[in-house]
Amino acid sequence: MTIWFPNIEGGSGPVYRRIAHAIRSAVDDGSLKPGDRLPTHRDLAYHLGVTVGTITRSYREAERLGLVAGEVGRGTYVLGNLQSELDMAVTVPAPGHFSNNIGKMARETANDDDEDIGPVNFRMNCPLPPREDHIRNVLIDVAKCTPLDDMITYKSEYGMPGHRRALASMAGALGLDDNPERVLPTAGVQHGMTVSLLATVRPGDLVLCEELTYPNLRSLANLLQFRLRGVAMDDEGIIPDVLETLCRTQSPRAIYLMPTLHNPLCCTMSQQRRMEIAEILRKYDLLLIEDGIYHFLNPDAPPPLSCFAPERSIYLDGVSKSIGGGLRVGYIHAPSEMIAKLASAIRSTCWMVSAINLELVLRLIEDGSLKRYEAWHREEAARRLSIILGTLKGYNVRFHPTNYHIWLDLPDHIDPGELVMNAANNGVLLTAAQQFSVGHPQRGLRLCFGAEKSTERLRHGVQIVERLLQTSEFGNTVVM
Repeated sequence: MTIWFPNIEGGSGPVYRRIAHAIRSAVDDGSLKPGDRLPTHRDLAYHLGVTVGTITRSYREAERLGLVAGEVGRGTYVLGNLQSELDMAVTVPAPGHFSNNIGKMARETANDDDEDIGPVNFRMNCPLPPREDHIRNVLIDVAKCTPLDDMITYKSEYGMPGHRRALASMAGALGLDDNPERVLPTAGVQHGMTVSLLATVRPGDLVLCEELTYPNLRSLANLLQFRLRGVAMDDEGIIPDVLETLCRTQSPRAIYLMPTLHNPLCCTMSQQRRMEIAEILRKYDLLLIEDGIYHFLNPDAPPPLSCFAPERSIYLDGVSKSIGGGLRVGYIHAPSEMIAKLASAIRSTCWMVSAINLELVLRLIEDGSLKRYEAWHREEAARRLSIILGTLKGYNVRFHPTNYHIWLDLPDHIDPGELVMNAANNGVLLTAAQQFSVGHPQRGLRLCFGAEKSTERLRHGVQIVERLLQTSEFGNTVVM
């Protein structure tokens, strides 16, 4: 079999985009067909004389365009030119031009919103922002009433006092110490993760996490060169006995956990389990980095694990899931003696958090809008979950009644990677367990249902997934 390599000579623009455009052209002219495997990152980097990082970026760009899908351990495969079919769906009215249900779906749902055109996105865990004019009006008021210098000049990495007080009030509502001196603003929780690890972990250190974890932690492990090891889990989260054994034998430096509405398994740790974990943290002098980004979707959850070991806990939270992903505001809550070092890491990574964003969030906290948005999200998640569960009857689904994603356990005869590829070829984007696994491979997939605006697209997409699950021949591309 001949391996395809792109020709990027004579092009303009960044190399990674020229490679992605070459992939699109090859799909358009038939040089690359659905199911074809692209060269490995290392092979293509060697062939073109570029870095492996450039190839990684180009494949990510091709994946964003809906041209390819990558799976850990399997490589990167061509999905087909979904976008070309979708363009036809919008511009060509004749039904005979649609080769499968992707075109039909796009034709039925096409409108002025670009988000409603393209593959059904069950991959991104990004709830819809609230649909109202209040945020716009608050932004206008910020522009009118806030001195220009306060909005656009450099500020301290510690943040302005009023902003820290507002963020501390969010932490206090969860049971954490509401002292503003223990809080630092961040550009979202992901930035908070980076800052926390930069300030506390050194290359070669061992960091523990759940055996299925947020994929960005794996990326940070590669970037910061620390070792990562997963801890076995049960229905509540990590198992205390396993954690203690690892602490006793491996001397880890820190542990990253998501005890409330774990991503991707949806589980929430009981208060008793949190207390047991806290005792182990103390016994072995283990630092906790706790991600609480989904806590608002489960108001009945116990207090943060950080409340049970506050002297060795860094708690991360933000508003990207409750207000909007583009509003990059979060906070770090940490012991007082860690604050200066964490602030230095903030200064090193982004100097400061945008004062305009912080001012907007402050006002949404103070006028009660944030709490209202959180309640709305719980209602919307429950409504959407009923569509998902109503279609996936008879399958082993892990969920929470007011959460925006589910975990689908897969039987042994279904290959998760093949299922993800077949779903993509039928216009549905999913995430397989390999993306979350730390250690031995897991079986299953995550399905997120907050990103799609149209519930009709949501219903159509999950129907495709259900039909694919019923299909026995997962080794072949299935087009419905």
